[in-house]
Amino acid sequence: MRSLTDFPLLTRWVGHIIHNRDTRVDLLRALWKLAVVMAVAVGAERLAVRLLAPTIAVLERRAPPVEQARPPRTAGTVERRRHIPPLLSLRRMPFAALRFAIDVLPIIAVGAIGYVLLSTPLGAPDTARLMILAVLNAYLLTRFVVTATRALVSPERPALRPLPLGDTAAGFILAWVRRIAIIAVFGYAFAEVGLLFGLYRVAHDALLKLVALAVGICLVVVVLLARLPVAERIRGHANGSGGAIAMLRNRLASVWHIVAVFYILALWLVWALELPDGFARLVHVFVAALVVLGAARLLNIWTIRGLERALRIDPAVAARHPGLELRARRYHPIARASLSAVIAAVALIVLFQAWGLNSFSWFATGGLGGRLVSALIDIVLTLLAALLAWEAANAAVQRYLARLTREAQAARSARLRTLLPMFRTALLVAICLVAALIVLSEIGVNIAPLLAGAGVVGLAIGFGSQRLVQDIITGLFLLLENTMQVGDVVTLGGLSGTVEALSIRTIRLRALDGSVHIIPFSAVTTVTNMTRDFGYAVLDINVGLNEEPDHVTDVVRAVARDMRAEPRWASSIRDDLEVLGVEKFVDLAFVLRMRIQTVPGQRWAVARELNRRIKLRFDELAIESPITSFRALSATSPIPNAKTVEEPT
Repeated sequence: MRSLTDFPLLTRWVGHIIHNRDTRVDLLRALWKLAVVMAVAVGAERLAVRLLAPTIAVLERRAPPVEQARPPRTAGTVERRRHIPPLLSLRRMPFAALRFAIDVLPIIAVGAIGYVLLSTPLGAPDTARLMILAVLNAYLLTRFVVTATRALVSPERPALRPLPLGDTAAGFILAWVRRIAIIAVFGYAFAEVGLLFGLYRVAHDALLKLVALAVGICLVVVVLLARLPVAERIRGHANGSGGAIAMLRNRLASVWHIVAVFYILALWLVWALELPDGFARLVHVFVAALVVLGAARLLNIWTIRGLERALRIDPAVAARHPGLELRARRYHPIARASLSAVIAAVALIVLFQAWGLNSFSWFATGGLGGRLVSALIDIVLTLLAALLAWEAANAAVQRYLARLTREAQAARSARLRTLLPMFRTALLVAICLVAALIVLSEIGVNIAPLLAGAGVVGLAIGFGSQRLVQDIITGLFLLLENTMQVGDVVTLGGLSGTVEALSIRTIRLRALDGSVHIIPFSAVTTVTNMTRDFGYAVLDINVGLNEEPDHVTDVVRAVARDMRAEPRWASSIRDDLEVLGVEKFVDLAFVLRMRIQTVPGQRWAVARELNRRIKLRFDELAIESPITSFRALSATSPIPNAKTVEEPT
């Protein structure tokens, strides 16, 4: 701020010159004498340049031609960037030196003429002489710098150019050297002349700082304009050396302009603000930053490579745990970014310590940094534990599904896949809630009111939705235990029918007459599944008392064997007919009970068809039924006044 307050003195000095008549007269007298001296000297220089131009042209013709600068091309190769071989550069150096000597002659002529004129009355008084001398020396120094630069880059005469540059680059360098030289040299000369006409010393220093800032801005512009070409030179060819050197070159090529701009401005600040040991500190800052950032970069590369190896799953392990590699790769970007962030934070802390900010003391026992690191470690461990729990649950479910697929249990697999989204959502919500509460506790939030509020809300929801919770829990266990599936014929809640749909809360049954029953799971206390695994078609046949049970049994077995031999029923019947024996006696008959094993859902069709065939076979063999026994008894022993007995339909 003190340096900035010096700049208004410049405007005050200009106002003093304008309002002070004696100073103004001295300045005008010195200006016209300066104009005369510079006009004569520069005119002589232009004349000398014109006279020496043929000599430079002859020198250019004798120099090695430009065509020799092109490397030989072979068939099938792409023309590479033009460059000057080292031998050709050495051959051009004498010609460039002669060209510089010739170009210096007009500058010497300007100096000689200027100093001669200063010995005349044009050099009086002393103020005018010193002013003319300062401007003349500034002109000579500027011309000398530009001439030396032209001898090296020679944009208008490529044959005299010893450096490996193109025409555009040569013109760019010469133009900016001329601008920077003019600003720096003439700015300094103007500040020195100001002292002759009453400029304050502090204003003189402020003016020099402005000149240096203008030079720094020009250098920044040059860096930004040359960013891409210089980056290409630093990066090198694609077929260059590999390894760490190539990596460092590529990294430097992408950031060199940022470093250059920073240090150009930093050098100006150190000089302008007159910081004690500023340049030494700047070097220390640069070296420390270079070492720390380079070490952090190497550590980051090694860490990323170690992460890659850790996430590379062995094929045998991947075969035993399907989807493990995919889940591991899913977290690769997050893990990589987290490790890079940790390394960057540590590198920044070390860099601050190297710069003298004593950043290590921030993490002392009881310090804010120590508490922050402890909280961050606890939070990271909590998140890792939550993540491991989530992935372990998912891995267990995936292994179970894979086992069901291998065992061809498609129904159970489909049912589990139906319930899986609900399981995942519930598990995710539970894990996130627990992890969030732990994280909030670690960062200092009092979670006791949250837990109390959650308990009150949970109780309210529990009392208000008991039946809903009962429906969901009962249905969940019924589905998990595979009690029924869509298509099963069941009896539950006093109703029977075919299961059409299962939700997490209700069952939809379709009755035999087409009626639809919606039954909540909370109303289900007993489930009778009539189509699980297999079924039995149970038949109770009433046979007349005069028939032999063994004979009837043989007949029925034969009918069942013939039925099972047919393709239509072969897939529905799983075993031979099993005769259980005489179940009981009824009027004029005994009941013969038998059963036959069927596939699920076919016992009713098999029973109907078997009953039909047994009836037809009994008719063929004249096997007595209770009706025929009754008729035979009536014929042999008629009952008086008995009414005609109608045969039941």
